[in-house]
Amino acid sequence: MLESRLILTSLMGSSLTARVVGGSPQGGVLSPLLWNLDVDRLLVVTNDLGFSTFGYADDIVIRVQGKFAHSVREIMQEALNVVVKWAVKEGLNISPHKTAIVTFTNRRKSEGIGPFILHGKELKMLDEVKYLGLILDSKLNWNQHLQKIIRKAQTTFAVVRRVCGKKWGLDLI
Repeated sequence: MLESRLILTSLMGSSLTARVVGGSPQGGVLSPLLWNLDVDRLLVVTNDLGFSTFGYADDIVIRVQGKFAHSVREIMQEALNVVVKWAVKEGLNISPHKTAIVTFTNRRKSEGIGPFILHGKELKMLDEVKYLGLILDSKLNWNQHLQKIIRKAQTTFAVVRRVCGKKWGLDLI
């Protein structure tokens, strides 16, 4: 899949060509299968060690639960360490700026949960995260997701209204 492949990029009249030495082509028929075969080993390793790890396409979730903040922090940091070790062994890199931590709790404050370190960088703690098209907030009350859906519906309604106009469509008798 990689033999004799070139990447060509251009910007403002300048172009650059480079030979591909790793990875699989985006949009390639075998790319998802190759990724799934590779990442499945990560899911098996982490789940065998007792972490709840889930994967969908190229998104991975590690779920840790516990009663005490320091226990949750230690377990999650150990899970992150296992993931980094696996990635290094596989020749992959996990981007800390694309990795997010959300604490789902009913407590007012989630003090003592972080910080978490990945590749020597502190991960950001968020109040909400978008996963598989859903916006999950730290209280799991769905307000942010519902607001997004309502805004989308209002926008669609406004577009349809503009297209139809006042004189088109069925009479409101």
